[in-house]
Order: sequence, then C-alpha cells, then structure tokens
Amino acid sequence: MKKLLFFLLPTLLFFFSCSDVKTTETSVRWSGTFKLQLSNLPALDDSLVLAAWIMDDAGKVVHKFGKLTYPSGSNSYTGTFLLTISDFQANSKNQFVCISIESRDAILNDTTTSNLFLMISKIRTNSSDLNVVPKNPASTVIAFGSDFDDQKYLGTDTSSVVPPSFNTAKGVYTVFTPTGANANTNSGIWFLNYISAGVYETGLRLPELPTGWTYKGWVKVNGKYLPTGEFKLAAGNDAQNLYVGTKPMPAYPGEDFLQNDTLGVAYPIDLAGQEVMISVEPNGFNGYNKNKPFPLFLLKAVIPISVTNTTSISLQNNYSSFPTGTAVYKVNIY
Repeated sequence: MKKLLFFLLPTLLFFFSCSDVKTTETSVRWSGTFKLQLSNLPALDDSLVLAAWIMDDAGKVVHKFGKLTYPSGSNSYTGTFLLTISDFQANSKNQFVCISIESRDAILNDTTTSNLFLMISKIRTNSSDLNVVPKNPASTVIAFGSDFDDQKYLGTDTSSVVPPSFNTAKGVYTVFTPTGANANTNSGIWFLNYISAGVYETGLRLPELPTGWTYKGWVKVNGKYLPTGEFKLAAGNDAQNLYVGTKPMPAYPGEDFLQNDTLGVAYPIDLAGQEVMISVEPNGFNGYNKNKPFPLFLLKAVIPISVTNTTSISLQNNYSSFPTGTAVYKVNIY
C-alpha cells in the first residue's frame, strides 16, 4: 500500500445508508448507487479528468466506477454509479475508495489506473448490518503524511519526530535579486531564509512527495502566473532558472526575472504587492498545460508593498482550502 497509495488529500468521507426496507417481500432485489462529490476543487486543465475506483491494500483495482463530471455552473466534481449490494459486500473489506487523475483522452482500463491519486478513503462499515453509518466518519480517513517511512521530510527542521504533513507545512521567502548587478531590487524571489549577504538557510519544511508529484513556485503579477520552477527538495536549485542574471544563484528554489522574457510581462518586474505561492503539481501527463498552476496551493502570501530585500517573510499555510469530498453508498431494497 505504501508504494502505490500514499498520496492522499483530505478529506474523503465514506458513508453507508439504506432506504425503503421491506421485510415482507418473498423476492428481494438488492441494488444501490454510489455517489461521490468533491468540493473546493476548480475544474482541472482540459487535458485531465478525475476517475473513481475501489482498490485493495496492495494497489490492485477491485472495481472501476468511471470518470467524474464537472457540470456547467457547478463548483464541484460529482459522479453517481450503480453498485450491487453483492459487489459492495465483496469490496468492503480492507479496501479503499480512490479518486485518480487521468488523461482526458485515456480509455479507462478495468485493471489499470494512472497511479496518481488525489483522494483516498478506506471503506469501514459492517456490511452485514446495512443500517450502520460510522459514528465518526472522519476516523475512516487516511490523511496525507500519516504513512511515511523513516521520518523523511524536506528541510532541516528536526525539532519534531513526526514528519510534516500538509497541515504542518511552513516556509519563508525573500525578495531580492542575487544574480543581478544589484541584489537589492524586487525582481527576484527565493524560498530561503536570508541570514546575511551570501549566507542563507533552508526556508521550507514540506512533506516529501511521491513519484508523479512535484512542488512548483509561482508569482502572480498583474493577474498572470509566472513560474519560478519545479522542485522536490527545499535545498538545491529548482528545475527552471530561465530568467536569472549572470551572477551565481543561491542553492535554493527561486527565480530572478531579469532576462529572456517569454512570459509576456515587461521587465524589470517589481514583485512588491504581488502574490507568491507554492503549488502541488502532477507531472508526467502529455499535453498538460504547465503554464498555469494546478489548483492545489499549499503555501501562499501577498508580498508587502514596502518589502525589504534582506528580510525573509513567512508564507501562510493554505491546507484548510484543499479539496474535501464524500462518498455515499445508498442501498434500495425492494
């Protein structure tokens, strides 16, 4: 389970209900509908869709539901699927409701997913007692960060024996331009803790991401998102640095917006008063538009108008705005 199903976002709650029970019928037909609804998640890039599955703890597909929809005028993903009571009973022992991210043009296979999971909830209900609804549904949720081995995490903060999860992630940024002729300008932003000129420390404490996911820094300048680069580690350069100057870069994620303008924003950029954020991004999808963020912003802030170039400023944790969801199985007994 740990190798395949450990990228989990809160909170997918699982409920079980029963309706229209008639005990006098001599012939009983058992049928049900399985309904999923996700909130706080804007419509994804046109190249991506969400799909629902039941999987076992070894990562094997037990049941394929299909793709979720994002109805016009809605603010949530939904999906309603038929599921017989016998299938539900077979699928309710040590197994999971899973929401995966798939390529829009992909034909869903009965046994294979993208292995990139957005939300997961363990099915915990007594299938022999059809009226049971878990007294505390939240206790059935597996939270991101609860399934890490070896206390791995990004950053150098070892003050806690518990690895960071999304809700404990934190960080700082510094607005300065170390690769330019004058470092004390507002055209660059770096995710580091500024100690003194040329002396920096790690500025981020983030959960380690599994294969298929990456962090990415952004600034939003006059409504346009400008990427600072993808990264997995809080120390070391990120994967971009297309716009930096000629002087040495700090060994941390960040960007100086000084040259090679391909972003449609006039240089030099003044980042004072603009927004900064770190998103959690899927990668590996052909055709996925990486010029705009995936809508999971873990850390964010508004850069002060009077920003000081030698001062590191805290990022705010945005975990409370992450997607939530429900999975409801309703049985009709005729």
